[in-house]
Amino acid sequence: MKSIVLIFTIIGLVLCAPPSGDQYDTDNLLKVRECEEEKDLKEPEKTEWWAWKVPSNPTECYIDCILQKYGWLSGSGGSVVNSAIEESYAAVGHSNPSLTQCNLTKTGCSKADELYECLLNADGQKFKDAFDGKRDTK
Repeated sequence: MKSIVLIFTIIGLVLCAPPSGDQYDTDNLLKVRECEEEKDLKEPEKTEWWAWKVPSNPTECYIDCILQKYGWLSGSGGSVVNSAIEESYAAVGHSNPSLTQCNLTKTGCSKADELYECLLNADGQKFKDAFDGKRDTK
């Protein structure tokens, strides 16, 4: 029984690990890597983000960097660009996201963290696909 638990734990850790070089295989993921490098994201935090968890103390402006590069936000802590988000969802075959559920109250870079978390909670796999820039067919 212990070996089965150990095997599943190892599989879980491998599946949640941040991608390595050639696994940044979409334009979106290349933008993510750029922001990881620009913000000097440490491995423990990177692992949390790649497991689709928002860290308790995220690196300041990391998600803002990504969402600006995607065109989902205009300027640092700027306004949400609904059309760009909708285009990203459509590009991977999904309907428009549930932006009406996102009542953003934060300002500056924290607004990006709030938008990320809202879309992740509202649309789950659709958000993950649009964020990665490829549809997960698993």
